[in-house]
Amino acid sequence: MDFLSNYNGFIFDLDGTVYRENQLIHKANDAINQVVSKNKKFVFISNRTTSGKEIYAQKLNRFGISCRPEDIITTTEVTRDYLTENHQNERVFVIGEEPLINCLNEYGIETTKVVNEIDIVLISLDRTLTFDKFHIAQNALKRGARFFAANTDLTCPIENDEIPDAGATIAALERLTDRNLEISFGKPSRLIIERALKKLNLPKNECLIIGDRIETDIAMGNYHGIDSALVLSGVTPNYEKNGREIEPTYVIKDISLLIDH
Repeated sequence: MDFLSNYNGFIFDLDGTVYRENQLIHKANDAINQVVSKNKKFVFISNRTTSGKEIYAQKLNRFGISCRPEDIITTTEVTRDYLTENHQNERVFVIGEEPLINCLNEYGIETTKVVNEIDIVLISLDRTLTFDKFHIAQNALKRGARFFAANTDLTCPIENDEIPDAGATIAALERLTDRNLEISFGKPSRLIIERALKKLNLPKNECLIIGDRIETDIAMGNYHGIDSALVLSGVTPNYEKNGREIEPTYVIKDISLLIDH
């Protein structure tokens, strides 16, 4: 498959697709720079909320990938904008790290740890998760707080390993409180893919989603009618087609196959 001839817009995942923490995945820089040199449109999408777009852009540029902050969409900004537009006067308890909390606060969204003040519980990746944070979320949900998530990934890939992500926290809270998550702002949600398509300004049939996670990247393609390529360089190291509900259009070893076809 000559991907660069068949598609005009590329939606790239980051973790597990372009890099694993501080390790560039095989020839990812060459592949993406080839997309740029062919004047194809592209955007990066990340479900992580632990850094801002500027940090991600700096990281990509250190890897030799030509990228600007405006080429990146994160679930942080999607979450922030949704809460600003729909829940501006409500108070949020965040299981998440400082960059996400600071971003919400900068846009006038009040965060609190006082259980009887919490209107919304928001779950994200939190490498500083404590028993106290979990307990606050549990009690707030039992009191009727809304139940939102920046993303639902079960794990997050790092170099030679994976760490628990928001999905693990969500599953535990659902079990404990008999509540179901109401909305997720990250992949595969409509909110984040619509933002990507608006930026690309291309029909869906001219776009390709490239990612390593079936339940987010590939599901996003399936749910929204966009072709997808599953890379085996991240959380999905092998894949066999077996009639499962969510299946990619293509399966490739890693992102280098975009050019080494």
